[in-house]
Amino acid sequence: MKTSLGFYLIRQAKSIFHPYLSMLACLVLISVTGIYSFGYSHGYTAETPEKSMPAAIDNEDDQMYYDLDARATMGVTITLIENYLQHALTSLRLIAASPATRSGIWPEIKPGLQTLQNAIPGAALFIEPDGDYFSVDRGYTGLNLADREYFGPLFRGEEIHGALIYSRSTGRQSVLMAVPVIEEDEIRGAVAISIFLEDLQQLIRNSLQLQQGYLWYVLDENGNTVLHPREDFVFMKPAEQGSPSLKNAVEKIISNDRGFTSYIFAGRNTDVLFQKLSFNDWRLVMGKTGERVEDQYLPQVYEALDSIKYNIKENLLAMDRYLDSAISTSFSNGIPPEHIARNTFRRLYNDNPYVISAALVSDKGEIVYIEPNDFYNHEGKDISDQEGFLLMQKNNAPSLTSSFLAEEGFDAVCIQHPLFEENGRFTGSVSLLIRPDLMVEETVTPYIAETNYEPWVMEPGGRIIFDKALGGTGKLLFLDYLFEDQKTLLKLGDEIAEKPSGQGDYVYLGDDPDQRAVRMAIWDTVNIHGTEWRIIISYPPYDM
Repeated sequence: MKTSLGFYLIRQAKSIFHPYLSMLACLVLISVTGIYSFGYSHGYTAETPEKSMPAAIDNEDDQMYYDLDARATMGVTITLIENYLQHALTSLRLIAASPATRSGIWPEIKPGLQTLQNAIPGAALFIEPDGDYFSVDRGYTGLNLADREYFGPLFRGEEIHGALIYSRSTGRQSVLMAVPVIEEDEIRGAVAISIFLEDLQQLIRNSLQLQQGYLWYVLDENGNTVLHPREDFVFMKPAEQGSPSLKNAVEKIISNDRGFTSYIFAGRNTDVLFQKLSFNDWRLVMGKTGERVEDQYLPQVYEALDSIKYNIKENLLAMDRYLDSAISTSFSNGIPPEHIARNTFRRLYNDNPYVISAALVSDKGEIVYIEPNDFYNHEGKDISDQEGFLLMQKNNAPSLTSSFLAEEGFDAVCIQHPLFEENGRFTGSVSLLIRPDLMVEETVTPYIAETNYEPWVMEPGGRIIFDKALGGTGKLLFLDYLFEDQKTLLKLGDEIAEKPSGQGDYVYLGDDPDQRAVRMAIWDTVNIHGTEWRIIISYPPYDM
């Protein structure tokens, strides 16, 4: 039944679509019969039977050392990629050779490029000898390509079979195919198509439908990721992610036409097969993740997270218990005389290093007394419109407020307890102003020393309580310009906000687009009086 479906799809593809799309049906056939692939990450799902990677044998010249299904999958995937690119190249050659294109007149050139762009998603171009160019969508662009690496070879008469670029016309990740236009032995220009990689990736991804733990990717001759199921990994240099074994594997892949290798990534051993494309100097890599590697290779990050979470919670609870004890002692019979209240607040301040001030707030929301004396100017101030007072007035119960920007210019939170008369009437509250970033920094330091862990603390709403690595303390993850380009971090942030605990990953973008780094992240939650803090640790996904 599966085979019949596959041959039906192949027949339909041949009769309806471009010739290279018939290979899509082949891939669908392979996926439904349970063939697998993998790459240097994780997390893709489909329902296929579990298979194991056979071990490599000593003689790597004998390519029968890996499973027949795996070799078939690689062959079909390579054919799909090559046919996709070859279709573009053949079309460009025909367009370049036409009299209309050799005339150099844009209105005459455009129809052929328009047809090509309709067939293959991308930006079709005519490039003039000085580097100025026209695109199908924009006409004369006013932009220049003379500084591109491929420009010199192209105008020396070489075809370009896959230069990696960020398209200046569209800003999208693309691979450029280009052919010079020659008239009477003189190069009069060049025709090109900047193929959008996301469309080719989607074509392959939809075809393979891989189960979790199986991936594929493509590297160019310099070890750059050309294609990958995760778009944020495209144009990344995996050898520069810091993993010694991954660096060695990439070097082996780009220096051999085919073979087998393995490396450690995301806490797991990864076995891969690779094979060079005949169309250009790219390598298709396929394989499978294995079980978690030996303990000495695993970051002890869960242990660190548990310790940090426990100590942050204990610090908050210690201040909360101290406040409750002080109220029971000094405020048991209502609001005491001023000197007793001030002495109590001084002890609260002196005995708790993270407390910035302690204050008595009336039932009307007015600060009656506050210590230390640096804050005396706040006495008499009306705070009845602040979240902390409104929360206290509503619930008449102890609370930990959300973080806010204090008048002194730092982010703060308040632990506050209500006061009642004997008849149960609310008479005010005692509040401790705390600077959480100082508390968190002192708490986490012993657990991250001499590691490359990066801890941060965030409220579910996105306000960052502590983040030393990126300088995000006090910022809103989902709104601040510091994070506006960090799309995968924002996506992970949504998950962190929604779930009390979990794990995931993101790609951190540095100032230079080439300086991207994959980071794993795990998180858990501290809950005090119904207020939640997410405790997160991010770390590199490779062998240390």
